[in-house]
Amino acid sequence: MIRAGLELTLCELDRGGTAGAARSLHSALQAREDVEVVPVTQPGQPRAGSGGRIVRGLQRELAWLPARLARESRRLELDLLHCPGPVLPARSSVPLVATIHDALPWRHPEWLTRTNVLSHRLFVRRAARRAVAIITVSEHARGEIAEAYDIEPQRIHVVPHGVDAAFSPGDAPEGMLAGLGVSGPFVLTVGTLQPRKNVSAVIGAFERIVAAGERLTLVIAGGAGWGERETAERIGRSPAADRIVMTGHVSDEELLALYRGTRCFVFPSRYEGFGLPVLEAMAAGAPVVCSDRTSLPEVAGDAATLVSPDDVVALERAIGHVASSPDLREGMVERGLAQAARFTWERCAAETVGVYRDVLSRA
Repeated sequence: MIRAGLELTLCELDRGGTAGAARSLHSALQAREDVEVVPVTQPGQPRAGSGGRIVRGLQRELAWLPARLARESRRLELDLLHCPGPVLPARSSVPLVATIHDALPWRHPEWLTRTNVLSHRLFVRRAARRAVAIITVSEHARGEIAEAYDIEPQRIHVVPHGVDAAFSPGDAPEGMLAGLGVSGPFVLTVGTLQPRKNVSAVIGAFERIVAAGERLTLVIAGGAGWGERETAERIGRSPAADRIVMTGHVSDEELLALYRGTRCFVFPSRYEGFGLPVLEAMAAGAPVVCSDRTSLPEVAGDAATLVSPDDVVALERAIGHVASSPDLREGMVERGLAQAARFTWERCAAETVGVYRDVLSRA
């Protein structure tokens, strides 16, 4: 049996998709009988408040991951160490596996803060060089990572994420939607508010839909990010401002209710290493309109309507067509359920163990 360490400190510090994916992978690996998963976390607990998380995050990247983690790996007698962060120890006596989701800091640094770009370029480049194997989540990401970090493509293994089983079709609880300030027919977009998520294009398309007389609401669900102020200002200037609801960060239960209740889920992101919200929406029975860029065609397959994220008119037409056509939505929902069913955490765990075996056979 393989004794694999999984570094999970990021789950304490991050509410985003990377931490959620690490938690889901951990659970799926624990359910297997051919691998013993040892969670490895930085000692101590973060103090309350964002300041405490920042301090703990700095301790993680400057002391725990570069130096102390290697000693802990030896003490735990691991066969290998998997860091889904990805930041790796400077030296290690056990083989290292890193998960790298994309090459965004190299391809489009303008869509990130300077701090994010510098930290990624420093730590992720080192992780890419030190890892015996790299796991990524799409063929698109594989090609970009190989080019950005100048590493052999054969060292990069594509292991797509899964969709949590909780995302399933059903009725949306009206009380939960009302608690979020949502009523009546609505279209939905989801994601941390930052430039590459392209929320401004959704707002522009929605303004055209409202001007055409459609009685819809736009719901924007996502936590604060770099670009939140610009989004709020854009909504404040919008002639459709009274029809736009910003929920902020939502729980998984609230997100499921939004997916189940929407007429159309819209995801015009300019860049994704994977694009999990597209599959979550499909699994919950929502028809999807998404970008035709980066990994999204690969993930959405033929189940979504794909449009250029820079073409507001095409986005408006796609949203309006889906939102107003029950027969079209029915067919899209059926295809979406089939597409989402291909992506499970059980499959992800099995393919991850396959990478572990490959690493150990070469080590």
